[in-house]
Amino acid sequence: MRDALCKKIELANGLGVRLLYCESCQVVELEIGAISFKLSPDMIQRMANIMMKASLKLDHVNAASKKPAFTQPQLMH
Repeated sequence: MRDALCKKIELANGLGVRLLYCESCQVVELEIGAISFKLSPDMIQRMANIMMKASLKLDHVNAASKKPAFTQPQLMH
């Protein structure tokens, strides 16, 4: 019955992912589709940092794997 007493604040919502915060419980609820994780605010911040590092690394990997495209010179009429 604890959820009935909670007043959740929506922190973010998009593409099937939602973050809610209960100030009285000091719990952040991470919903990914039908799966829900209840985590401390500190853990959410650590996860966000890890995800940002992974995203930057993925950008670097993708940029390194792209070869410069060779384009034929075009005549201007």
